[in-house]
Amino acid sequence: MLLSLAVRNLLIASWETNKDAVARVLPPGFQPAEIDGKHLVSIVTYRVENGRVGRLPVPRFSQLNVRVYTRHGGEPAVFFVSTRVTPFGMGGALFGAPYRPARLRIRRGRADAPGLGMSIRYLTAGPGYPKALGGHELGIFEAAGLRTFRIRRGEALWEDAVPTEPARVELLLALGFDVRDDPALLYAERASFDAELPTQKLAR
Repeated sequence: MLLSLAVRNLLIASWETNKDAVARVLPPGFQPAEIDGKHLVSIVTYRVENGRVGRLPVPRFSQLNVRVYTRHGGEPAVFFVSTRVTPFGMGGALFGAPYRPARLRIRRGRADAPGLGMSIRYLTAGPGYPKALGGHELGIFEAAGLRTFRIRRGEALWEDAVPTEPARVELLLALGFDVRDDPALLYAERASFDAELPTQKLAR
C-alpha cells in the first residue's frame, strides 16, 4: 500500500555531533555514518497538508522527528530516534509507526514543540542544496523490533536558512546529544514524498 504525502514548511535542522553520541542511540549492529564528512543529528519538522494511504485520505497533522545516519546492507539510511505527531497523525501507529503525541507549532520561520523544550526561529537565505541529507531512501525505526521503509521524494525547492536566535533543544540534550552551536538549516516551503506500507520487519 502506498502512502503519499504533500507537506509544507519542511525544516531540516542539523548539528554536528560525535560518533559515540550517535552510536548510543543506534540499535546493536549498526554503526554511525558520516554525512559530508561529519556525524550529524537532525531535527526534521513539517506540516502534512494532504495525502492518501491507498485510497483513504490522510488528515492534516504536524510531525517532528529526530534522526541520525547509518548504513544498512551497504546503503545509506536514516534511523529515526524519536517521532512526535499532533493528534490526527496518530493513525500512523496502526501501520507500526512509533509515533507519540506532542503539541507542535510549525510555520515558515518557526518550529516549536513546547512540551519537549524545542524551539527554532529562522529566516530563509537564498537557494539551498541538501546534498547527502536529501539522498536517503531507506528509513529504519524500532517498533516491536526493527522495521524499514522506502522513501521516494518528489520535487522540493530548497532554501538555506539561518537562526535568528539560539535554538532551544532540550529534546536533544535528553537523548544524550551535547549540541551547543547553531544548527545548519535547510527549508522547503512545499515538498512531497511516498512510502510503502506496511513497513517491513528487519530480520536480525
